[in-house]
Amino acid sequence: MEKSTGGVSFGIRFIDSGNGSENCYSVKSRRLVGIYGGDWSLKEDGTVNASMALARRAGDIRSHGNLIEKVRGIGESMARVSISECLGGVEGEKVELDGRLLNDPVSYGRISFSCRAISTELYVPDSFEDNQKIEVISIALRVGAVALRCSELPLKELKESPTKYFSPSEVDELVRIFHSNVDFGGEWREYKEIAKDLINI
Repeated sequence: MEKSTGGVSFGIRFIDSGNGSENCYSVKSRRLVGIYGGDWSLKEDGTVNASMALARRAGDIRSHGNLIEKVRGIGESMARVSISECLGGVEGEKVELDGRLLNDPVSYGRISFSCRAISTELYVPDSFEDNQKIEVISIALRVGAVALRCSELPLKELKESPTKYFSPSEVDELVRIFHSNVDFGGEWREYKEIAKDLINI
């Protein structure tokens, strides 16, 4: 397993569920939920193309379920995206993930801080070897760290729906900052540690 060295190009679709009267600088207005918005692809230089739909946890959209229906249609409950195109040697195999971001700023008196996390379910073939699982985790960890960084951006910037590019060195630094906030569940913990160590080499 080689170190993943590509950057990340991250598209943001912000769905404003507020009523327009909220103070955009208030703690409440900064409560966000997010889901990955489309299948991932890989550029020739190794850059991963990914995207996420974000919404406030206020107004019409209050949960990941509401956001999934808003993005994918009424009755939809899954937010799986394919990452098969980002992996080497998986022709004919389907690899998917379902990532759900939560950014909840909390205020106690004069102290404010954010509870940021992205939980990710991975769907990989039973035939995958350990090195292939590490590759999957490495890509998902890098994009997850970028997603968490983007959730910190000002609401005005999110609403402009830009595509943000993060260089390989920037992504490595974001993984160092946010790796503990990207969760894949207990069965993937060992693979995540290996992937993190490879990124930090």
